[in-house]
Amino acid sequence: MKTTLKRDILVIVGVMAFVGLAYLAFAKTTPMPLPPSEQSASHGTNDSQMDMSHAMTMLDDIPNDFESLVQNGNNYMDQGNFAVAAELYRRALEIRNVPDVRVDYGACLHGMGLPIRAIETFKQVIIDQPGHTIATFNLGVVYFDQQQLDSARVYFNKYLELEPNGQAIEQAERFLREMGS
Repeated sequence: MKTTLKRDILVIVGVMAFVGLAYLAFAKTTPMPLPPSEQSASHGTNDSQMDMSHAMTMLDDIPNDFESLVQNGNNYMDQGNFAVAAELYRRALEIRNVPDVRVDYGACLHGMGLPIRAIETFKQVIIDQPGHTIATFNLGVVYFDQQQLDSARVYFNKYLELEPNGQAIEQAERFLREMGS
């Protein structure tokens, strides 16, 4: 389990670094001059070092209580910043293992392009809490995105069976129609 946690941390940090560097490489903004007091302090450092340092400082400044970590994770996830959200959820899960937070963590992994880790995470939620409908639905989504349609079909049908009036019923039925079910 510790190897998996270390791997997750390395992947999240790596994705954060890649996103930061990609942003710097493709951003078409005009650099704003620093105020005189900050110009001397930053002399000799490049922008990517400053941005990565800022990202790490930002994460360090977030309160480390469970509720704050989850709330901030939700905010970053809503903004599509899956790497930061995943790190915040990971930290929250170290404090308290809550299935819904683990599902959000899995959704971030999927959003970061880590489908196998997302599948492992959703399956662990279902092992811990059989019948977790959102984890079941999300498994269908990841399998669908991976073109593993037989597995996707199983999980979408299971979702419909578990929660016939659920909030994702229309989406599950649409996915099933797209697969010809």
